[in-house]
Amino acid sequence: MSARRSRTSVLITASLLVAFVGWSVLLFSWPAMLALDYRLVAPPLDPMSNQAQIAAAFALLAWPGLQYLALVGLAVWAYRRRLRALTYALLLTVALGWAAGSLIKWFVARPRPPEHLDVMTAWGYAYPSGHMVGIVSSCIVVGAAFRVSRSSPRARLLWTIGATALILAVAFDRWFLGAHHIADIVGGALLGAFSATFALVVCGVSVPIPHTAVVEIVRERREAAHPTPVTDQKRCAVIYNPAKVTDWALFRRHVEYELRTRGWARPLWLETTVDDPGRAQTAQAVAEGVDLVVGAGGDGTVRVICSGLAGTGIPFGMVPAGTSNLLARNLGIPRDEAAALRVAFDGVDKPIDLVRVTADGGPEDHFAVMAGVGIDAVIMQDTNPDLKKTVGSAAYFVSAAKNANHPALHTTIRVDDRPVLRRRASVIVIGNVGLLPSGILLIPDAQPDDGLLDVLVASPRSVRDWVRLVTQVVTRQKRGDDQLDRLTGRRVEITVEPRDQYQLDGDTAGECATLVAEIVPGALTVRVPPVQPRSLTAAADSTDLTDDPSAYESEAVGSADEAVSGRAAPVPAGR
Repeated sequence: MSARRSRTSVLITASLLVAFVGWSVLLFSWPAMLALDYRLVAPPLDPMSNQAQIAAAFALLAWPGLQYLALVGLAVWAYRRRLRALTYALLLTVALGWAAGSLIKWFVARPRPPEHLDVMTAWGYAYPSGHMVGIVSSCIVVGAAFRVSRSSPRARLLWTIGATALILAVAFDRWFLGAHHIADIVGGALLGAFSATFALVVCGVSVPIPHTAVVEIVRERREAAHPTPVTDQKRCAVIYNPAKVTDWALFRRHVEYELRTRGWARPLWLETTVDDPGRAQTAQAVAEGVDLVVGAGGDGTVRVICSGLAGTGIPFGMVPAGTSNLLARNLGIPRDEAAALRVAFDGVDKPIDLVRVTADGGPEDHFAVMAGVGIDAVIMQDTNPDLKKTVGSAAYFVSAAKNANHPALHTTIRVDDRPVLRRRASVIVIGNVGLLPSGILLIPDAQPDDGLLDVLVASPRSVRDWVRLVTQVVTRQKRGDDQLDRLTGRRVEITVEPRDQYQLDGDTAGECATLVAEIVPGALTVRVPPVQPRSLTAAADSTDLTDDPSAYESEAVGSADEAVSGRAAPVPAGR
């Protein structure tokens, strides 16, 4: 969140905590307040009266367990739409509301009013009211979900009014049934508000403030009366893969919100197809001279857009929407959709390298992450797409187990002008970056901005060799091994016998006998988070959980050039 928004949210949370603690201490240490609380208990109800039965039914519908179950369902919805920060905030709210309310009830052990209506929603201790903890915390985090999903200010205002009415209705119902004293209801409301705001602050989601919807409605009307001249507006192209963007309406609202709040023109929407994963769409965006290309899709979509933008100087903002999202992980771009869009619009421009590649002398192509020949390409090809949607990167391990007996290849490798390296290799990978899914750093020295490419060649002969090499990679050991070669250079030519599959950034591209790859320094300009660590590898797999529209406006913009780390001299070929 921005510094101002973060301070406001923290101040609200701290105030609610102080209010709850102060209210609790006052209640149990001041006899006059306890006496007043007892005098204000609701009169007894006839259990058979219509009023009592309606109130009991409403209490059952407002049972905290149902409220928390609804929040868990909302968390599943948010997770599937890549709203990671909101997902964590919803789940943390459930955990805090349920646990804190139960623990305090047990510790305080305040009995319910003696003549309360004997219903299933009025058992156990009274302070604080569990119904009020649940309804207040639920209303607050749902209000945050309205904001994160970029619902209109009018919809958010209506929710605020409706949520307030619902909270008051639950409060009256608990008092009317005689299930709680008034102090129990107030304490539950304060604890619920604290639980929700604390969860939102911890997860980086801005706390919804009721008056902001009114402010935005007034601002929209003012902007409609005084529109920004079209000639002064920037324009972006949005290239998206409909198979990866799970909620098109939500994604469009996110993009249009970011554009509207920055005074940009309406975007150029370009949808990829099965036959064209983005080549024609990127070419159209370049031809129209847009100021930014935003790409939403998996590694394949991102690679095609990167290739089309090579050398154009047009910044590329990534919205990770696939399973692996390797380039985004390696650049520290958040996987939360809302946060990734803010990086696309407010991040800093960072030149990174691409790798130009040809197979068997065919047409040139580019990749940004990794290319490979042999078993890794076969694994990519045989991975079940439906299983990948269900279990994510774990689907690759299923395919790997199925292809464990894939034969090694007679391989000849030449890096730059150095002597030829010959191996009977099982794994041959060319990397521009080094991080794999699950945080596995396959090539520790690979940097996307160092003007060098890295080659990893594994030549195990037995199961024991495989275990040893995998252990070295997972534990990031750099000790020498005659069955694991790490090479560095600007150009590599790989020849394999027999011909085998090859992959570019996780997409199988066909079969080849010879693969030639050459680094193209600084070919692509990408938008990265404003504050970058000294090494881009240190940013890999990071997830920005902020959810405030101005998240990056008040942060100091660090120099992206600091991300370039020094490299050791190229590793000589041969043993």
